[in-house]
Amino acid sequence: MPLNLVTTTSKNYAGVQDHILSLVKNFLPPGSYSQSVEEYRQGAFNFSLFINQPADAVMSHGAADKSYFFRRHENGGRISNSLKHVLVPGEWLRSRIINSKKLTLSADQVHAVGWPRLDDLLARQAAMAPDEVAGRRKRILWAPTHDYARRGEDLVSLSSYPEFEPYLERLSERYDVQTSLHPRNRPDKVPTSDKLLWADYVVSDFGTMVYEAWALGKPVIFPDWLIKERIAAYLPKGSAESHVFREGIGLHPASFEELCEMVEGGAGIDAVVSEFLDAYLSPEYRGRSSERIAQLLLRFSAELR
Repeated sequence: MPLNLVTTTSKNYAGVQDHILSLVKNFLPPGSYSQSVEEYRQGAFNFSLFINQPADAVMSHGAADKSYFFRRHENGGRISNSLKHVLVPGEWLRSRIINSKKLTLSADQVHAVGWPRLDDLLARQAAMAPDEVAGRRKRILWAPTHDYARRGEDLVSLSSYPEFEPYLERLSERYDVQTSLHPRNRPDKVPTSDKLLWADYVVSDFGTMVYEAWALGKPVIFPDWLIKERIAAYLPKGSAESHVFREGIGLHPASFEELCEMVEGGAGIDAVVSEFLDAYLSPEYRGRSSERIAQLLLRFSAELR
């Protein structure tokens, strides 16, 4: 049975979708797959990066948990319960899904695959010339997730966008600063890569950028004084991102001044972050996630023949 890749028409996510699928396609033999736009193809094994698309298997278009696999159908049922397989970054989320009383997926239906964008990012980082840190200003990238999300009947912002913007001028007085807003909040929909590789520190909140930055050895600063209360109130309690804020994993300044103190003091990635990251992003697939995904998809389509 052939493999079919079901794509979305969303302009906001076209860039990341194309990037991820192009990486996976590198490991799919010619003629082994087809591609459709928001269409389930009968007689094929259908795979998508979007849980609202008709598919047999889904991997989220982002590395963050965000309780993505706990979303509901319009009829109230959990979408994941109708899937044959789901692909997740690592054992942390795999365990959450398998042990959930809300989902019916078994252990052999949930697969740790790492995160494919890291294949490209890690390779590019390894090819970069050695960075001369001494004598230059530290580099800070502000890379928030998108601004608003639906939480029950409320439309709330859990992001540091746009509230962190007033601090950028003060930050620029001390450091080299760049900004990369989520594709939903900027005309340029290209996924962030060059700026992430450039940065020494990343200021973010709870999206994919957090995990990518950590995997690249970039400390992540969470502006708690702006977002911690909303995160505690609205993020699902069982999500990985809620866990990060509740346990204080990473750098969590209570003020702008404390953020600068952390940067000046050279705060880095500690053992707590490293342990959590290894649980969340499978080390064995870090740098070879695309190959792992392709192998699984080919296996799933072969099993239906």
